[in-house]
Amino acid sequence: MPLHIELVATDGKIQKRILWIDVTSNGVYSGYCFKGRDQHITYHADGNVFINWLNGKPKKTVVLPPLNAFKGFHQLYATYFANDISRLHDTPDYNLKKLDAIVNIDVRNYENGIGCMLFMAEPNNHGLLGEMIKALPQGLVTETHSFLQCKPWLSLVLHNVGKSPSS
Repeated sequence: MPLHIELVATDGKIQKRILWIDVTSNGVYSGYCFKGRDQHITYHADGNVFINWLNGKPKKTVVLPPLNAFKGFHQLYATYFANDISRLHDTPDYNLKKLDAIVNIDVRNYENGIGCMLFMAEPNNHGLLGEMIKALPQGLVTETHSFLQCKPWLSLVLHNVGKSPSS
């Protein structure tokens, strides 16, 4: 079953589409919601991982296990965006379109920017979700959003950029 997820950020005045994630039988795809630019990463069903940055030709970065044999958990990427979303002119406003899932965050809760990490986890292994969080520095994670209706499972992990995990 295909799944389309978007990360939407608000500052209380506007809502901006920041990241998109698609899961299909062909793989896991994720990228920025930039107007006129195609920046994304793909984990194909056969295990080939490609990155397409700055509208270039997709570049194969690594070969991982095929998705139907995926075990454990793996971080697909880490990125961040500014908490002043009014300055993100090349990201579209959210127009209330229907999606399978929306992660809606309030950037006023983040002091210096928002860090985003996308993890994939072996389906039907709930213990891995806890292990994934424990593998990160204590106090780093601000919030997690997990999607268990797809294979592999996905977790979008958010944190405050520039803030010490211990504070």
